[in-house]
Amino acid sequence: MFIVRNALKNLWRNKGRNILIIIVVAIISAASTISFAIVQAAQHARSSALQNTQITAQISLNRNALIASSSKSSDSSSDKPDMSAVNKAMQEKQLTLADYQKYAKSEYGVASSYYIETSSAAEVSGSISTIDSSSSSSNNSSSSGSSKSSDSSNNSDKSGSGEQGGKGPGGDGGGMMMTSGDFSLVAFSSDEAIANAPNGTFTMSSGQVFGYSQTDDNEVLISKTLADANNLKVGSTFKIANVSDSSKTYTLKVVGIYENSSDSSSSQAGGPMASAANDSANAIYMSVATLKKLGLDSTKTLTVTDSQGNSRTTQAAQLSYTYVFSGKSDYDKFVADVKAAGLSSDYTVSSMDVEQYEQSLVPFDNLAKFAKTLLIVVLSVGAVVLIILTIFNIRERKYEIGVLTAIGVKKVKVAAQFAVELLTVVFVGLIIGTGIGAATSVPVSNSLLSSQVASQQTQMEQQRAQFGRDMQGGPGSQDSSSSSSSDSSSNSSQKDSKSTQAAPQEPGGLRGGMQKASSMISQVNATVNWATIGIMLLIGLALTLLASLTAAVFVMRYEPLQILADRS
Repeated sequence: MFIVRNALKNLWRNKGRNILIIIVVAIISAASTISFAIVQAAQHARSSALQNTQITAQISLNRNALIASSSKSSDSSSDKPDMSAVNKAMQEKQLTLADYQKYAKSEYGVASSYYIETSSAAEVSGSISTIDSSSSSSNNSSSSGSSKSSDSSNNSDKSGSGEQGGKGPGGDGGGMMMTSGDFSLVAFSSDEAIANAPNGTFTMSSGQVFGYSQTDDNEVLISKTLADANNLKVGSTFKIANVSDSSKTYTLKVVGIYENSSDSSSSQAGGPMASAANDSANAIYMSVATLKKLGLDSTKTLTVTDSQGNSRTTQAAQLSYTYVFSGKSDYDKFVADVKAAGLSSDYTVSSMDVEQYEQSLVPFDNLAKFAKTLLIVVLSVGAVVLIILTIFNIRERKYEIGVLTAIGVKKVKVAAQFAVELLTVVFVGLIIGTGIGAATSVPVSNSLLSSQVASQQTQMEQQRAQFGRDMQGGPGSQDSSSSSSSDSSSNSSQKDSKSTQAAPQEPGGLRGGMQKASSMISQVNATVNWATIGIMLLIGLALTLLASLTAAVFVMRYEPLQILADRS
């Protein structure tokens, strides 16, 4: 008790220095509390933010793995891969609908799934003409359609040998891949698939969406642009032709006319060399049952002759299959389980939603790194300052130490007295600093986060100024035509006239990542929890122990008689 009473008395006797120590500890505690709050918020955002968010994913061929495998298996001494073998492997390894459906089970964590098949068709003279966006006029001869369809079929080099996946034909690269012919036939498996149409957001101008039964009368949706150009309305019928055999025609019935909501949907993909089928206005929507009735689904093949007279066989339609999950934990389970179930390493599972969210966390990750660096610097500097103050305190109270040890107080008890004093002062500063940190952690972290986001946006603006436009992502990046999975479930009902709408779209690439970042990281709340308070208590104990050990070393070195002699 003597040690405690004497320590408390000395706290008041040396109140100036103790107040300085309290201020130092409070500053250390406040900075550390804010840093820990930011780091924990970043960890929480990364681990749990997508747990209750709908996520879509695809299984696609791993082109890089096939190329690497081809290089290793090549007999030649050159490291150059055998691209003919790669293309052949990609043709042979395309997953069928049955292969995709094998993994579309709840036991793999899948909440739902849908798929889209894309084929192409040619004009039939006198029935319907395409919209030619390059010349702002429609094609007026069937011979032009025949010539376009005879060049190649259904994007065979891309859909037959390219990677599958994405929210629409062509993957998450946005929109449909370049196809040949005059019309693109886009077939949907369900309303959920329509909500993620490859050409983006659309609304019904008249009529309603088709059914999914094979008993329907070849019901289709056509764009308002195409309907107006050909004087078609709900209930009209028209004919299209097979791209490989123009004598084989199909009669389709218009049950709805849709209007693209996004301006980008009206543009023609692939540039001036693309066929009319790549113009979204020439997209004909139907059910997969109708496409199967026409014999143009992914299970069928077409024999196509190119302009050099070479014949080849390709799939009649490109298949894009999408799995939907209720959260990231289900997605992670799916990735692990399908591999365990025997999915070859030639395939990879990917999710644009997860990739976009990872990109959106870049500003927050940078902030978390800054917080960790700040924490290390503050603790290091704070510990040094506290030790220096303790050393000065011990040196100034050397005579007191000499008197106490001369009257018989053991050096261990004297050192314990200084430890009690330090512990009391440190914990007072710790309480004050933690309180300040808890009160300011949210506004400070938001301010720092805003600066990080502003820095990212400044970089984007600089790149935009450099390129004269938004910087585009590489192959497989999502652009304005790919849809946001988090909104797709809100548009599941597509039956009401003049109300059918696909899921809202979000731009991809750097611009889309920044927009995604703004919506995601604004939900992060860097509040102080009990774990942070517990860590701060441990930090206080560590600082006290370090300073107390320093005091003990100096106390043990002092000889009481020498101290008194020097004093006299």
